[in-house]
Amino acid sequence: MILYIIVAISILLNIILGIKVIMLQKELEEVKKATRLTKEEVEKLNERIRKLKLGG
Repeated sequence: MILYIIVAISILLNIILGIKVIMLQKELEEVKKATRLTKEEVEKLNERIRKLKLGG
């Protein structure tokens, strides 16, 4: 009987942790999207770097 309770708790914890992992993956994907630079931003940064290299 105790074994069934332990198994049930284990399954429940696995489900909860699985849901947490999925939530964290979605959150990570949102952070990646938010921090991703656009092509124009990259071009502007590269241009500024070139100017700094030429000026320095």
